[in-house]
Amino acid sequence: MTFVDTPMVEASGLTRHYALPRESLTAPAQRIHALNQVSLTVHAGRSLGIVGESGCGKSTLARCIMALEPLTAGTLRILGKDPHSMRPWTLRRHRRNFQMVFQDPFGSLDPRHTVARIVAEPLEVAEKWLKPEDRRLRVKEVLESVGLKEADMAKFPHEFSGGQRQRIAIARALVTRPALIVADEPVSALDVSVQAQVLNLLQDLQDNYGVTYLLISHDLAVVEYVCDEVAVMYLGRIVEQGPTVEIFSAAAHPYTRALLDAVPKMTPGERRSRSSLKGSVPNPVDINPGCPFADRCPLVESHCRFQAPELREVSPGHLVACHLA
Repeated sequence: MTFVDTPMVEASGLTRHYALPRESLTAPAQRIHALNQVSLTVHAGRSLGIVGESGCGKSTLARCIMALEPLTAGTLRILGKDPHSMRPWTLRRHRRNFQMVFQDPFGSLDPRHTVARIVAEPLEVAEKWLKPEDRRLRVKEVLESVGLKEADMAKFPHEFSGGQRQRIAIARALVTRPALIVADEPVSALDVSVQAQVLNLLQDLQDNYGVTYLLISHDLAVVEYVCDEVAVMYLGRIVEQGPTVEIFSAAAHPYTRALLDAVPKMTPGERRSRSSLKGSVPNPVDINPGCPFADRCPLVESHCRFQAPELREVSPGHLVACHLA
């Protein structure tokens, strides 16, 4: 497949804060810092994986890119347009270019509707001009592309397995022929064998249709298998980003190395040193001015606690936010 060197997603300084209830009338309102100055670029036909511990801001980033959450600060462009500055009717029309696959394949499908109704729903919003027969033909084609049959169109979600329900969710995302798909933990709720089927399907769809993926996952093996590039998040910030092969073979940030060391190895007799992470993830309300990873880093130095590191290039395309990398 030929990749087009065109930015599909351009995010600069994305920030998302959530206000907490006041503890008293005189106390200032506290804020949860879910995203802090996240910048990234995804080129057309490529796939970027976002990894990190639970609560690091991966899903918040996905929802902000999909314009399901408002931004506190920062700018976002998808295909050169800012979805957060659009009027509602314009945004609905623009959404045909970017779709989302949610984590729970059953919770994201309406149990009262047939598969045909579920998959065709985006067309009713984004392509109202389609005739009913053309709409049904589009639904049939997209279901067949994910390995389902025309006879499945009359069935309801509860009649399918978890893997088949996720295929329905992927078909719904594909029906508008989008350029970008944001997948938030698309296989985490599935059995291992079904995960492999869905991941192979995602790769086949990219090869056949040139779809761009932004894949959110805590499973490093999934990201390594699917994605061309990886961005590692910690406490709402990207701490390392680069080509998948380089990140997995020569990680430069202590947090990334700790994540990779935590992955079980199945080679008999293999022994390796593990990077131990002490402590827990800091409170996202009280953010220290220095490196967010300083309280858990085995290499921390005094200046790390007071000076926040900027993302810098340590090799071509490989960015790291660490004073000691």
